[in-house]
Amino acid sequence: MTTATNDNTDARLASAQALWQQNQVVQAEAILLELNTRDAGREDVAMLLAEALRSHGGLDAACQVVFEFCRANGFPPDLSLRGATFARQCDRHAVAMRICSEALSGHAPLAELLVLAGHVARESGDFEAARARYLAALDASIDLERNHVLGALVNTKRYTDAADSDIARCERHFRDSAYSARSRASAGFGLAKVQNDLGDYSAAARTLSEANAMVHSVWSWDAAAWRRFIDTRRGERVARARGVESADFVPVFIVGLPRTGTTLTATLLARTTAARDRGELRFLRYIAEQLITGGHLGATAALTEAAQLYRAQSRQDDAPATWYIDQDPLNFRFLHVVEAMFPQARVIHCRRDRRDTALSLWSQDFAHRDFAFAYDFSDIANFAAGHDALMAHWQQNLSLPIHELDYEALVTDPAGTLASLREFIGAPSTGIGVESGTPVQSASVWQARQPIYSSSMGRWRAYAPYVPELGAIVDPEATPSAGIAG
Repeated sequence: MTTATNDNTDARLASAQALWQQNQVVQAEAILLELNTRDAGREDVAMLLAEALRSHGGLDAACQVVFEFCRANGFPPDLSLRGATFARQCDRHAVAMRICSEALSGHAPLAELLVLAGHVARESGDFEAARARYLAALDASIDLERNHVLGALVNTKRYTDAADSDIARCERHFRDSAYSARSRASAGFGLAKVQNDLGDYSAAARTLSEANAMVHSVWSWDAAAWRRFIDTRRGERVARARGVESADFVPVFIVGLPRTGTTLTATLLARTTAARDRGELRFLRYIAEQLITGGHLGATAALTEAAQLYRAQSRQDDAPATWYIDQDPLNFRFLHVVEAMFPQARVIHCRRDRRDTALSLWSQDFAHRDFAFAYDFSDIANFAAGHDALMAHWQQNLSLPIHELDYEALVTDPAGTLASLREFIGAPSTGIGVESGTPVQSASVWQARQPIYSSSMGRWRAYAPYVPELGAIVDPEATPSAGIAG
């Protein structure tokens, strides 16, 4: 390519970038499509085009651009790592896996790419392939400070052998003071998972106590800030969006405390209806935060634009549906925004025995700081009290239909419970079908792929002798809440 052509491409790309920054996405996309057709070898063009397509729901198209760019360049490992990461973020795991496979088959294996391939396989439900990729990454000396592979590895199978080599792997890293507390804690959560599988609850409790203390020392959570957040949400009023209510688009929000069955509910509902499960979409929180921080909650035009944006991100560019499931449990924080944008929406509020919920939270290593409350029982109690108070407020003040779903009912009577859920959202039954194909990126990635089982009900009792905090937890379903704890 000549210097003049390069200069022209640079100038046109700069123009597209300026339009993108001015939120003139259609105009920017037109320029980028032209540039990408003319010069398929430029990563800056291809990735900005992919971002533009993703911004209005064109996730299939965006990932196809990324895949073709990787292919045009021969799938080099570093580039493939970036491309597969983008596809994974778009929940296009089939594309991400193709990129990883091509790169790993044609080049010397990159440890970080092996880890990513493991994540993609695990989230897609292929635990055997995931395990093979994680072990290969360990053999390639993956940096365990930056990549918490051991915790991921042990969540690819259920352990029955106390001599399994994974136990020693996790134990060594957990005890190695050369690593940071956060890295060691990840291995500790993995070790505790193995100990739980083996029924050694005393050892699991000791390991979890240490691992949670490690994370709690580096990830603080502010109970006072949470109380202010709840009080602020309860005092807000939101303008109604215009022209967005439609019978052909019914968003279904599955909310509640994390670890109360939100992923399982979404998986089963998508499997037995024509509802499209979008996983933890994480887009409502972005919209709500932008409206709140920008002071736009009272602006009808802003709410209308926000509703159109959320609808586009839900519909995307795959086969159309009517019902779209968003299973992000923390969406309970912004149900007033949901009602303002989509009065036709349906909300399923998942509840579970509070002691089982607390233990499940305390046993889990979360990837996001949104869950920093989960590493201390008093923080869990304060977060749960805020959840209870805000949900009570929504139920009293919103006209949004909210269905209360008990986890225990779902696992003991799945057929009857799902029939009630289908009636609530208005979706006809399609019978028990195949997996929806939606990747599971939540902490329930293993559980959601297993047959329905009730062994997690009352699990807290096995830990009660070793974790006295569990015995002090009061289930709000048995005793009315007195409000947010101080």
